[in-house]
Amino acid sequence: MSSKEPAVDSFAVILATRNRPDQVERSVGAVLASRVPLELIVIDQSDDGLTQAALAKFADDPRLTLLKSAQIGLSRARNLGWAKTTAELLAFTDDDCEACPGWLEGFANAFREDPRIGVVFGAVRAPDYDRDSGFVMAYVPERFQVVRHIGEKASVEGVGACMALRRSTLAAVGGFDEELGVGARLCSAEDTDIAVRALLAGYFVCETPDAAVWHHGFRSWSAGQRVIHGYMVGLGAANAKMLRLGKGQAIRPIAALAWRWLAKAPVVDLNHLPPRMRRLRSFLSGFRAGVSAALDAKGRFVVLPEDGPGDRSAP
Repeated sequence: MSSKEPAVDSFAVILATRNRPDQVERSVGAVLASRVPLELIVIDQSDDGLTQAALAKFADDPRLTLLKSAQIGLSRARNLGWAKTTAELLAFTDDDCEACPGWLEGFANAFREDPRIGVVFGAVRAPDYDRDSGFVMAYVPERFQVVRHIGEKASVEGVGACMALRRSTLAAVGGFDEELGVGARLCSAEDTDIAVRALLAGYFVCETPDAAVWHHGFRSWSAGQRVIHGYMVGLGAANAKMLRLGKGQAIRPIAALAWRWLAKAPVVDLNHLPPRMRRLRSFLSGFRAGVSAALDAKGRFVVLPEDGPGDRSAP
């Protein structure tokens, strides 16, 4: 890795993977096909050596760094990844995603709009699939927009599978909360939480349809119930934290979330409307944990007990 200051529009891409050797090979290939100058840091939390074997075909590409980690959890992997680079622009995607051509250019253009933009979310698209058998979680912004205050948070949701941050923003808020996200006690919503803490720290959050990935994470209806439960647990915890940190400023986005639960479909496309009461129970489980858990000086949850509300297994 070069010690020189990276060019303004160069990126470090951080990709966490666990036990998905076939899918991560496609993900890495798509990232390395990007035309923007980049370095790619893959954090491998797999139980075996199959991921390393699958990525051996890219071993001669100097842009790729593969790090093996015994720690489990998406947020832990992302924190490990961005700590290994000096790049100012950091892009994140998942091991079941395939970056579309021009995705990093889309992020770069968004950051150019305003130096106060610290977080950018892109589009997570679902390929064609059998909608009678299950779903692929997707989120596609309708237009480019920027939110400047926590009261506007409900206007931008965003998904961490297609996300970019300025290094200075991530450093200012202390990185990702390692009690949130897949593999952690609170399952998900590390992306929501990083946006909330960035807004509370005075940075702007943006979403754009011009940076996109394909999400190949198909889930059957039976397996999907666990995924949705984890999503709602994390969302509940992240909103509880937002209320604690933002106090009165958080009332408007939480009210918008309640209205959406009551009268509208989820923002993330789940191919159907999951039972409202089941979603509410999962949300409240996470909310209770988020209210009671201690916070450190950066607004991150202190380590939760082993009998927390979530499911540590990957979706």
